[in-house]
Amino acid sequence: MLPALCVLGRGEASRVPLGPEEGWLVQEQETQFERRVREVGKESFLGLARKPVVQLVLVATAVAQFVNVKTVGVEEPRRSFEPRIASVQLAPALVIPDVALEIESLNKTLLQEAERLGTEYRTQGFEVSPELARTIGETAAEFDIDPQVAFGLVKAESSFRNVATSSVGAVGLTQLMPRTATWMEPGVTRSELRDPETNLRIGFKYLRYLIDKYEGNERLALLAYNRGPGTVDKALKRGRNPDNGYADFVYGKKDHGHRLFSR
Repeated sequence: MLPALCVLGRGEASRVPLGPEEGWLVQEQETQFERRVREVGKESFLGLARKPVVQLVLVATAVAQFVNVKTVGVEEPRRSFEPRIASVQLAPALVIPDVALEIESLNKTLLQEAERLGTEYRTQGFEVSPELARTIGETAAEFDIDPQVAFGLVKAESSFRNVATSSVGAVGLTQLMPRTATWMEPGVTRSELRDPETNLRIGFKYLRYLIDKYEGNERLALLAYNRGPGTVDKALKRGRNPDNGYADFVYGKKDHGHRLFSR
């Protein structure tokens, strides 16, 4: 009777019966065939990769991919943007002349109105030089103030006298309080408020702020310019009419209850 075959596993020793008289022999379970299969697999991959022809194909493939990415990523978008750039460059040439003509016409009209108002107030006895009239008109246009309102405010506040100073310290053509002026333009000094252009600029800027605050209600804005926005807001909150006649004074109406600063 032959002894039974005992297999311990791959690479381990196994006992194989060779005959009654020869006993057990120890030999390797892994055969030469199995080792050769693994070696051939490694050699086939590495050998293939080392061949010049295969390497040339791999390099050519990589170069083709790089060229393709560069072409799609850069060239195509550049071609697609060219028409847009051309249209943007052409557009201003069609629009600018018309806009320039409109602005020129508007400025001419505003200056003519300022000259007319200056002449009108001079006939009433106010000292309004052509230069001052022009400055009032230009500054009013800058802040989108009606020229008649601008001239009326300067008349009501100072009678067009830049040296005017109120008993409470308001200064210049638009009778600005220094505190209000520095709130509108931080750093401005009291002496700078004596400059007509500076005074008109800050005064009309403040009036524009009030017009915007009261959502375009010019009358309320004028009342706030005279009485202060806090007083006007308090009256409105209590359901009272804040009108004290100042707006009518600016508009040139009679029976407004105000007196000119000085004649």
